[in-house]
This record gives sequence, C-alpha cells and structure tokens, in this order.
Amino acid sequence: MLARIEKATAFVSTHLTKFILAVMVLGLLNAYFLGGIPFNLAICATASFLMIYPMFINLKIGDIVEGKNHKAALLLSLVLNFALSPALAWGLGKLFLADQPYMALGLVLISLIPTSGMTATWTERSKGNLKVALSIIAVSLLVVILALPLVLPRMAGNLMSAGPFFIFQRILMVIVIPLVLGDVTRRIIVAKKGQPYYKSKKPLFSGLSSTGLLFVLFLIMSLSANKLLVTNAALVVKGVVPLLIYYVVMFGTSTLLSRGFGHGVSTAIVYGTSVRYLALALGIAVPLLGSGKESSLVVFVVALAFFIQVPAASLYAKWVTRRAPAPTTPPAQAATGTA
Repeated sequence: MLARIEKATAFVSTHLTKFILAVMVLGLLNAYFLGGIPFNLAICATASFLMIYPMFINLKIGDIVEGKNHKAALLLSLVLNFALSPALAWGLGKLFLADQPYMALGLVLISLIPTSGMTATWTERSKGNLKVALSIIAVSLLVVILALPLVLPRMAGNLMSAGPFFIFQRILMVIVIPLVLGDVTRRIIVAKKGQPYYKSKKPLFSGLSSTGLLFVLFLIMSLSANKLLVTNAALVVKGVVPLLIYYVVMFGTSTLLSRGFGHGVSTAIVYGTSVRYLALALGIAVPLLGSGKESSLVVFVVALAFFIQVPAASLYAKWVTRRAPAPTTPPAQAATGTA
C-alpha cells in the first residue's frame, strides 16, 4: 500500500505544473458551471495544514548551524529576500496593478514569503552548495515568522483589516505548529527507523505536500467568486506581466550580486532568493483573507506564479549547470566536500 502511495505521489511531484493547471481549470469550471463551493475556513485551514506539514518533515531548523561558515552569503540572501524582493513587488504593483489592488497584494505576499524546499532541489540539480541552500531556507523561515506580521499590514494599507497580532496568530497555525510537528515527526522517524530510511521517504513527504497543494488550489479556485476569472481573460495577462518582470529581476540581480562567492554558494543564493514559497503563501492567504472576490484575486496571482516560477527555475538550472566549473577533486573526495 505504501509503495503505491509513494508511486502516486512521485508522479504528482514529477508533473506538478501540469496538475496545477488542470486543477485550476477544473476549479474554475466548477465555479462557473456548477455554482462553485462556499468558503469554509475550517476545511481550507485543514487542507493548508496537510499541504505544509509534510514539507516541514523534510526541513531541519538545525541547518542554520551549517551556514556559520557562510555568514556573508546568508546576509546577502536576507537583504535580497526582505529588502529587494518586497520593494520590487510593491513597485511593480503600483506600476502594473494600480487598478487591481488585491492582485498587487498577492504579488506583495509572494515577495514576503521567501524560498521553499524546492530551493534545495534546484540547487542540487544545478551542482550548487546544498548546505548553504538549506541554511538559507531555515534562516528565512525564522525571519518571516517575525517579519510578516509587522511588514504585511504596512504594505497592504487599508486592503486588510487584520493587525499584526491577528497575522501572527495565523502564522502560528500555518507555519509554527506544522514546523514543530514536522521536526518532531522527523526525529521520531530517525529514532525508530534510522537516517537511511528517513532519507528514502523524503520524496514521499514532498509528494504528499504537492497533493495537498492541489487540493487547496481546487478549493480556492472553486469558490463562486471566481466566476469573474473565467469571463475576464485580461486579468491573466494583467497578472502575468508583473510576475515575469519580478522573476527576471530577482534571478538577474541575485546572480550578479552573488557571482563573487563561487558557483556552489552563488547557485544556492540565487535559488534561495528567487524561488518563492508559493505553497506557504497560499496557506497564509486562505485563512487570512477568507472568501470573496478580493481574496480570490490575491490567490489567483499566487497561483499564476506557479506557471512562471517552475519554468524560470528550470531554465536557470540548465544555464548555470553549463557554466559550472569542472570537478577538480576525485569523486570519493568530492562526496565529502561542500555539496
């Protein structure tokens, strides 16, 4: 039974972008032709938890310690994630989405939720420094827990009635509790089954998270308020343009600023600051914004970002891998180096 689940979730992870498109279309068709579904905070919050919890089983907060020898790289990643990224998103929102403030809010939300487990995957595929990538993920997650409740209300202005304490409560539910439970689960698995077994199951946890993501997307896109998105294709174009510019600037700027660190660390910095934690952005948006046309527009922008982020990360991986220096140490020695 477990083998079948692993096979099914691996298939979902491999074809995630296609599934995201299919689920979004099915949800919109459900909203347009069948009347959609009413918003239910308990169901959406539960679905968000089931999406995020498996992700955190694969993350060790202790990876922060691994970055102590790369303080400059971590500092640069923080500047890019929490200064450049939100400033860029805010400016693009003012320039391209002035008449759609809730879509602009979706772009800002993306910019404030840095990096995801996919950062480690893309870094590894691109022959980057995996330890630095994991350190960036862990540090950024801890910073966002404190930064988001303070920054988001200021950037959202009068679009949100929620104050810092309310946002912090939602972060506790969406980030902190799944993070703690994920860490406890990982420790139990390692203690009972061993480290090799845990590593062999990491793709399963990623696949379960991807499956949860699809369920959340279907719930959100099935809301009756989303009928507007079916009848207004201009909204898609309006959302895609600033998103494309955002990702081009983030990938380009992080590449230029990190080139002095060497290929391995530079690659980790680029992915750690350009690949956003879109699933977590959805998980926060759902319980924070509730139902209605406005919240649907926020979620719609986050969903559109999936179709840009994945191809952008893939293209960058192909480009940076071709530029990677040839190994100068024997394979046996390289395996114990800064992978």
